[in-house]
Amino acid sequence: MSTKNLFIITIIFAFLVSIFWSFLVYNYMENNLNSPYKIENIGNFSKNWSSNQVNLDLKEIQTNVKSIATKVNPSVVNIIISKDIRTYRTDPFGFFQEPSWTIKRTVWWWSWFFVTKNWLILTNKHVVSDTNASYTIITSNNDEFEWKVLALDPTNDLALIKAFKNGKEISWITPVNLIEDNKSVQVWDFIVAIWNALAEFQNTVTFWVVSWLWRSIEAWDQIWWSIEQLSGLIQTDAAINPWNSGGPLVDLNWNVIWISTAVAQWANWLWFAIPLSINEVNYILNSYEKYWEIKRPFLWIKYIPINKGVMDTFSLKSEYGDYIPNEAWNLIVNWPADKAWLEPGNIILEADWTILKNWITIKDVIKNKFPWYKIKLKVLRNDWKTDFIDLVLGEN
Repeated sequence: MSTKNLFIITIIFAFLVSIFWSFLVYNYMENNLNSPYKIENIGNFSKNWSSNQVNLDLKEIQTNVKSIATKVNPSVVNIIISKDIRTYRTDPFGFFQEPSWTIKRTVWWWSWFFVTKNWLILTNKHVVSDTNASYTIITSNNDEFEWKVLALDPTNDLALIKAFKNGKEISWITPVNLIEDNKSVQVWDFIVAIWNALAEFQNTVTFWVVSWLWRSIEAWDQIWWSIEQLSGLIQTDAAINPWNSGGPLVDLNWNVIWISTAVAQWANWLWFAIPLSINEVNYILNSYEKYWEIKRPFLWIKYIPINKGVMDTFSLKSEYGDYIPNEAWNLIVNWPADKAWLEPGNIILEADWTILKNWITIKDVIKNKFPWYKIKLKVLRNDWKTDFIDLVLGEN
């Protein structure tokens, strides 16, 4: 057979094969993909998912937010801070000023909320730190009450307050619900904030999401001119302004999960809040009942939570833990950490069997334990050998 004839036969064979496969593909699509049954089901699925289902979800969220606002609002109160302001008289030429008289003026508004039925209130420490000011509590139905500070938290921006009516305790208020464990909260979870907007519009409700977890910031109080280091905070960009300090952030299960504490004004009002839970509030209440103050444990060490950058900078052999930098001043002699034989350069890997990673530090583990409580530490020593030690928590 000549080469020319072989080439012609090959072309004819390829043509017949292509026709055969085209027929098979067409027949399959005709019987399966283009059947009215298939089209109908695909269309219904798209319709249900893209409109009905989404609308149903949004309506459920809307109903939930309304229920949260209705239930939590009565537990949120506003605080008016008033001070005696001295006025000055100016001479006609504007060169000299002399005191004339004092007048009482409202200088700030904040938000608080009730955590027990016997009118115990939780708010920010910086809200009630001015001993020269007078304070008035106003509820959502415009009732006014007296109050006094019971205790201030030495390590957190928290204060415990007691409210009164005509000198008598009140017990008819409904306290907020608190989450059992705020470690279950995740980024993008929905939250509802209830607060005093612009020091004027009390019990305002806003709604957005958790932006990030476990932030650490240096908070500057413009009113009382103080700085405080805060850690373990959540970040949100819900529509909030400085007058929300002390107001609650609530999840869609009606549980208060944080208390607002600080705002980054230069960053379009990013807001930060302190995590709260039943355990946290119970610790505060138990501490006050037992010691008439809020006691917190202290270690008297300086440490750095390990991440990739810290690991590379200090040439560490552990990817997690709390690193005590290798300088003597990071550990105070004759205080709990020193007495437990911790040393500069050590890495605390675990505290009370909790691994210190994913933003969990030793401070988070011990914060709700009383001073003098003994904890077990797993430590990576300077020779890279692990060791287990007992440490008795100290007191400030």
